Parts: sequence; structure tokens; C-alpha cells
Amino acid sequence: MLKKYSRYLGGRVLDIGCGAQPYRSYLRECREYIGMDINAEIKPDVIGDIKEIPFSEGYFDGVLCAEVLEHLAEPEIGIKEINRVLKKGGYLYLTVPQEWCLHYEPYDYFRFTKYGIRYLLEKSEFEISAIERIGGVFSLTGQRLVDVLWNAVAIFLKPVLSLRWAERAATAACLPMSITFYILGKVGDKIDKRDAICWAVLARKR
Repeated sequence: MLKKYSRYLGGRVLDIGCGAQPYRSYLRECREYIGMDINAEIKPDVIGDIKEIPFSEGYFDGVLCAEVLEHLAEPEIGIKEINRVLKKGGYLYLTVPQEWCLHYEPYDYFRFTKYGIRYLLEKSEFEISAIERIGGVFSLTGQRLVDVLWNAVAIFLKPVLSLRWAERAATAACLPMSITFYILGKVGDKIDKRDAICWAVLARKR
């Protein structure tokens, strides 16, 4: 999905909550990439918090923010900060989960529908260019079952094998289920469109 919309993220781009920067290679239109994360241990380009982004107003042409807002007790503050550091007419590519298990506890506060994230973005002076669903009921069911099985197998094998080999064995054990639900998702997710793993949003600063 990011590959589809990456052409809108040109010039100077900020990746908020960049982690290990897995999306950097997709941003082929960007002149300057800056990865920001609150976790200093992963050595981001900039250590910073979305609630107080350490850049001046209108500094960026584009912002990428993937799976971050659910970890904010007040997500609207983060959205307003993104708007502040974007140039007028600049683009935000954002993903938020609709249905997923608890993670990074206790800092896991919200899940979003497409209507909820649209409301928050428009309230903060963004114009929605596109909202697309990622995954449906079959993809979601499969991903959750694979996640549960993978963790159970890895935990069971850790006392016997090294962590690396326990995780490899867990991945091999999950492969048949993963392939099955991948195929089911390709077909079944189109039947009922009420469920989503997450939403991808492209929005433009007014």
C-alpha cells in the first residue's frame, strides 16, 4: 500500500515511529529521509516524541506515520503536531489498526474505524485524498491464529533450542496455516468488507 502512495511523499520526509526503518526503501521520491523514534536504543536519525516533534513549522514535504496513533493517550495531539511540521499542501501517509491484539502494553489505547480516523484528520485541517482497507475477516483471523501458534511453539522450544532456532521452527510450523489463510483472504476478504486489520490513509494539509 505504501508503494502505491509513495509518489506523494517527496522532498524532505519524516518517518514517525520509524523503528528499524523498514519503509525507507519504498520512499523513492524523497530527497531527504529522517527517521524519528522515541526509543534511543534503535539509534534513529532523530530521537523524538510525536507529541512534541523537534522540528519547526512547515519543515517537511511529507510525513509517514505507521501504526503509531493507537499508542497515544491523546492521538489528536499527535495529528496536530504532524500538521504543524508539514508544509501547506504536504502529504501524510498514515496507517492505524481497526482490529488487533494488545501490544506494547500498557501503551495501547485505541483502535480506529475509517470514520473515526477521517474525523480526527479533518478536524485537524487535513483533506482526505484516500482511505483504503488492509485485510478483512479472513486475513485477520488467519493472522491472529498464526500469531498465537507461532508464540506457543517458540515458547515451548526455547528451553530446548536457541532463540533463533526456536523462532525458525515456529515459522515452519505456521507455514501451512499461513498459506491457507492467505488464499482465503484473497477471496473471502472481498465478500464482507466490515472488518479490517488496519486502514491506510493519504491526507493533504490544507
